[in-house]
Amino acid sequence: MRHLPLSALQQRFWYLCTAYPGDASPILVLNWRLRGPLDVPAWQAAVSAVVDRHESLRTGFVHRDGEPVQVVLPPAGIDTELVDLSGLPEDERDTRAAELLSARTHRLLDLTADPLVGSCLLRLADDHHVWCFTMHHLLADGASLRIVGREIRAGFAAALDGAKPDLPDLELQYGDFALWQAEQDQAGDLAYWRERLAGAPQLQLPTDLPRPAEKSAHSAEHLHQMSPELAGAVVELSRSARCTPFMVLLAALQVLLRERSGQDDFCVGTPVAGRVRAEFEPVVGLFANTLALRADLTGDPAFAELLKRTRTTVIGGLQRQSAPLGRVIAALGVPREPGRTQLFDVVFSMRNDTPAALTRLGPVEVEGFPHGHAKVLHDLVFDIWRLDETGLRAGIRYDTALFRPDTVEAMARRYEQILSAVVARPGDRLSELVASHG
Repeated sequence: MRHLPLSALQQRFWYLCTAYPGDASPILVLNWRLRGPLDVPAWQAAVSAVVDRHESLRTGFVHRDGEPVQVVLPPAGIDTELVDLSGLPEDERDTRAAELLSARTHRLLDLTADPLVGSCLLRLADDHHVWCFTMHHLLADGASLRIVGREIRAGFAAALDGAKPDLPDLELQYGDFALWQAEQDQAGDLAYWRERLAGAPQLQLPTDLPRPAEKSAHSAEHLHQMSPELAGAVVELSRSARCTPFMVLLAALQVLLRERSGQDDFCVGTPVAGRVRAEFEPVVGLFANTLALRADLTGDPAFAELLKRTRTTVIGGLQRQSAPLGRVIAALGVPREPGRTQLFDVVFSMRNDTPAALTRLGPVEVEGFPHGHAKVLHDLVFDIWRLDETGLRAGIRYDTALFRPDTVEAMARRYEQILSAVVARPGDRLSELVASHG
């Protein structure tokens, strides 16, 4: 067995998971519906091969001298649990499958005692299965889900052909990243963040309910669809302003948060991939970092000016993304508050994990199977999916101990109104844009 320190990113997540346990852990999920004659042993073997290939999927945690340590277990595959639902009435099988998978993906895991990776195959009929693969977020990130999905597809397809999958060699494992990260001199990056974030106030959004003494992880999600025309206008503005759609969407969100809080100065968190070396691209692990992007809406600027400020902030942050958020927070000396997360309570994420189109693996058709939303450890998480043919889809995950559904729905509508205004008249000052679309 290999014993390793936690990476700085894992240390931050460990704190979040233990300081705000709630009733469910942050679990990453792959749920697939498999239609056709499935070779179950070949599928189980493909899953086991991927688990054996990546040390992070064979990792547990123990305490040593009061501190958590990673323990990498030797390759031994994984037991894909088989559950037969084919005896139920046909119209009840999907509902029961969804209930079973929800129970697997919305549970509170003991980080030092429970299995942190799981695989389950539900049999709805001879030619109809649903497969669920779960990983605790402490072990992996969103990019890792895509790696696991690609490799299981490749492994299963190869097994059907009696061949070995064509996968890239893993020169390094996640433990190597943890060791490498510990050796990096981040003094320059930390100095940037100390200067950039010094004195940044916490965003004080009004809430529907009093903030609990301790942060919960209870959450729900509101989805809001915006038109292809608005999506096109966002892209056009980003081009003319020499920035990215992400920057336009983030700046519009800052306007919304300013309107609701009355603040011109606050931070919004945003996740970044964090795979700063090519050798780590094919590795499953927790590489995703979070940047604290400080908004500057002082002086009632025109939206075009706010966009310039946002562009500078985003580029500066991306250039210094190797500094883990936990170290930034420690360098700033941000106090811990049990009722809220440090530095920022709102996260903005531009997502690319759009529902996969129907694909075929030999005789089996593969499509997604819904599994709900990921748990949140912040007050609000704004997710934007850019879908060229159908527009923009916005998802707002929110802490149900703080916000009611109608408030979040109104927030989503208001965000669309603001976005429509700023792309139409980016030269107007924020006060004019807000007043004309109030």
